[in-house]
Amino acid sequence: MNRTDLIKQGLFLKGLPIYETDIQHIQNIHFTINQAQTPLNAFPNLNKTVPITVVDKRLMLWQN
Repeated sequence: MNRTDLIKQGLFLKGLPIYETDIQHIQNIHFTINQAQTPLNAFPNLNKTVPITVVDKRLMLWQN
């Protein structure tokens, strides 16, 4: 079964209408999502560390 058939089957199972012109757009979105997830596969714990921000107090003083 190719990707087009899988997309059509998924839409059908969800009860959504199937428009042939939308299939390519759905494939492009799926590709973009997979591409964005690639770095997370390489570094799975990347988002578990909270970044530390140090702010100089002098920068927070309002000067009129």
